[in-house]
Amino acid sequence: MTLTIPEGLAVFLLAAAFDILIGEPPVRIHPVVWIGRLISSLRSLARPSMMQGILLAVIVIAASVLSAHLLVEGARAFPVLPLLVGAYLLKSTFAIRCLLETSSSIGRMVDQDIEEAKKMLPALVGRETGSLSPAQVSSAVIESLSENYVDSILTPIFYYVLLSPLGLGLEAAMAFKAISTMDSMIGYKKPGLKELGFAGARLDDLANWIPARMSLILIALARPGGARDAIRGAWKYHRATPSPNSGWPMAAAAGSLKIRLEKPGQYVLLEENPEPGTGDILRATALMQSAIALTMLAAIILLFLYSS
Repeated sequence: MTLTIPEGLAVFLLAAAFDILIGEPPVRIHPVVWIGRLISSLRSLARPSMMQGILLAVIVIAASVLSAHLLVEGARAFPVLPLLVGAYLLKSTFAIRCLLETSSSIGRMVDQDIEEAKKMLPALVGRETGSLSPAQVSSAVIESLSENYVDSILTPIFYYVLLSPLGLGLEAAMAFKAISTMDSMIGYKKPGLKELGFAGARLDDLANWIPARMSLILIALARPGGARDAIRGAWKYHRATPSPNSGWPMAAAAGSLKIRLEKPGQYVLLEENPEPGTGDILRATALMQSAIALTMLAAIILLFLYSS
């Protein structure tokens, strides 16, 4: 009896292996960089209006989905190549190794050289870092780690698994990555971007809505001893953040780890807990590693069951 691995599962396993073992591909051939360049080009041509923003969003999503579909279909003339192309594209939609390594590197640097840690922090967060205390730097890393667990890992995997039975898993993951990239580049309430980036920002909120709430379950399961505090913290504080989604994973992580998280002037999560120290970054990284492992395991099981 020959055991065959279904294509959807094989692509996912290859993508995960690529991410964990190799990490991010070079910038010049990174699919997300190509999406970013398309957004930049369209932004330079568009007027700052909501309708122009909707048109920009439609073009970027359609181009990302269609390109991925045609690349995989064009590779079918060659054995194995469709799996490799699909895995390469799918890997570009999530960033496990990059997120964990960057968070850990900044965490180690906080104790060694706080000023250097602040210089590294913009790789994770968009806030001003010069005036942050060591505790606030630690908080920023943990906030970004937990928030990006959803945006950069859970959500693209969620849509890949959800639409794989229809043969559209890769296209769904690429569509989300296009939305997420638009949100990170133009989804700001600034002059010239508020209207143009409105569609991308709202689509990002909508796309992350279910995965953000699923993250509470996965974070609770990742550390059973802190599950009750994770659930309580997320339920109480999820509305404290400006985003309708980011409060769920951040408050769940803060509850599980029994720490206080704060973005100065914006929000405080679990204010009754002590401020985080650098050791809490390592604890948060371990927590997210477990949550990611559960996410990957659940995806593998569902993709396997789809083919049974």
